[in-house]
Amino acid sequence: MMLPFTYTCDVSLTVYEQSKQYLEEQSDIAKQLSELAWAYKSIGKVIPTTTENLWSGHFFPWHDSWEEIQVSYNLCMLGFYKQAMTSLRGSFELGLLSVYWNLNDDGHEIIQSWLRSDENTPRFGDIWRKLEQHPNFLTYQQHHNIKQRLLDLGYLHDYVHAKGHKFSNAFGISKSNKQTFEKTAFDTWFSAYKEVVDILCSLHLVKYPIGVIRFDYSAKFGINIPFFGGLDEFEVDRLEQVIGQAAFQIIQSIAASDSTVQNLLNWITSLPDISEAEAQTQLIEGDKSLIKAMGFNNWANMMHQSISIAGNKLSEHETAIYEQRLEHLRQWSEENGYDKPLIEGSST
Repeated sequence: MMLPFTYTCDVSLTVYEQSKQYLEEQSDIAKQLSELAWAYKSIGKVIPTTTENLWSGHFFPWHDSWEEIQVSYNLCMLGFYKQAMTSLRGSFELGLLSVYWNLNDDGHEIIQSWLRSDENTPRFGDIWRKLEQHPNFLTYQQHHNIKQRLLDLGYLHDYVHAKGHKFSNAFGISKSNKQTFEKTAFDTWFSAYKEVVDILCSLHLVKYPIGVIRFDYSAKFGINIPFFGGLDEFEVDRLEQVIGQAAFQIIQSIAASDSTVQNLLNWITSLPDISEAEAQTQLIEGDKSLIKAMGFNNWANMMHQSISIAGNKLSEHETAIYEQRLEHLRQWSEENGYDKPLIEGSST
C-alpha cells in the first residue's frame, strides 16, 4: 500500500534508536526517568481498595493516568513530541481527578456518572475549590504553593489545541515534514514529565499520607498485606527523593495528625507478628500458583535468577529455609504433574 505520507513508522524507528542513544549518553536523565516512573507506579498502591469500593471504578483515573504517562514516554521516544506533551497533559488531568473524586472517600459512589461518560470532566477551578477545603491540602498549601504549580502546568493544554506554531507538530522539529530526533524537544518533554510526576505524587500523598509511613508491614501480614495504602520502605524512600525532603516532611506532619492514618497504625501495631512458619506457608501457596502456570523448572530458574540479581545475600538460615521450600515444591510438582510447564494436574 502506497500512502502520500512523510510521517512514517520507519522514520519513527530511526528516531527511536537515536532516542535510546541519547539516553545512553545522558545517564542522569535515564536514571531520573526510571525513578520517576517507579515512583508514580507506587502511587497506585496508596489508593485503598476495600470490599466497598472494589471494582467500583474509583481506581480508574489513576490507572488511566498511569497508562497515559507510558504512552507519552513512547511517543517522545518515537519523535512525536507534540503528541507526547498532549498525552502527558492527559496523565496530569487524570491524576488530578484521581484525588478529586476520592477526596472524601466516596469516590466509588460519586464517580459513576463521570465514569459512564454522562458527566463532563470537572474544570480545574472546581477541582481546586474542592481540594482546598480538605484539611490536609489546607495545611500543605500553607507551606508549599501547590496551586501555583498546578496552574503553571496549564500550558500543556496548548499542545492539545495547537496554540499556534509553537504548540503544533512543528514543536521541536528542525526538518520539516517528518519526525526527527530533537534534543531540545526531548529535554522540554522530560522537564514537563518530571514536574507532572512530582506534583501527582505529592497530591496523592497529601490525600493518602499513609504513603509516607515507613513500617515493615510484612512483619505483621507476611506477603498477604491488605490494600490499605501502605508502601514498602524502599518505595517510601524513592517518593521522598522525588518530591523532595521539605515537601515530604510536611506530609509526615500531616500523617501524624491524620486520624485515618493513626487509627490504622494503632490497629496494625496491635497485631502479633506473623510467625516464620505462617510466612513460609504464604510463600509456598503463592509459589504453587506460579508453578501451575509455568512449570517447576521454569519457576526454579526464575527464583535462582532473582537471588543472583539480588547479589546472593541470603543468610545461612535463609538459605536453609529456601532450600527446604525448593525441595518441598519439587516433590509437590512431581506428585501433581507440575514438573513441566503447561501441564494440568490436580493440586493438593
